[in-house]
Amino acid sequence: MVAGQKDGRVFALDWQTGQTKLWEVKLGRGSIQGGVHFGMAADGATVFVPINDMNDTRNGEWLDPKTARPGVSAVNAATGEVIWSHVQENVCGEGRPFCDPGVSAAITATEGAVVAGHLDGIIRIYDSASGDIIWSYDTTAPVTGTNGVTAKGGGMSGSGPAIGAGHMVVNSGYGLYNHEAGNALLVFAPKSRGPVSAR
Repeated sequence: MVAGQKDGRVFALDWQTGQTKLWEVKLGRGSIQGGVHFGMAADGATVFVPINDMNDTRNGEWLDPKTARPGVSAVNAATGEVIWSHVQENVCGEGRPFCDPGVSAAITATEGAVVAGHLDGIIRIYDSASGDIIWSYDTTAPVTGTNGVTAKGGGMSGSGPAIGAGHMVVNSGYGLYNHEAGNALLVFAPKSRGPVSAR
């Protein structure tokens, strides 16, 4: 059994007793707005870990950016060995005070890929073997919904992407706790550059 904490630690416990710690690894700096928030993913042999690590914790504390590790890491489920880490650079730019590069939302693993919605509003798909980004989409770009209303996403937190029946569903916009607001439910089809529908 593998668990992650907001202090940036991930560890494995004996699933039968919950008492014996098998391994532990620190992947993020951690803080009240750092470490693991809503959920990791696994494909059996590998555990994929989202790390938030915001520098501005929004509670009056500003942490050293050099110690932050926002992004996604892959860890061997049996040994805790880090297979790869992708630390996401900040691409927010000026005028977006609630934009951050980390991953607060739960992430999703599928065959050969890991899908992560970042607090900068970008959904990124990582190659599960190498950690390379193989696809991305900025959900903050306005799109016309199926109801004719313009939808615009924002930071992503809480629930993660859902994948099934050849489609990916992403909920974007999380204005709670000083993150970037928005309100878009996006549906992607295979090989699409953008959403096939929005609401």
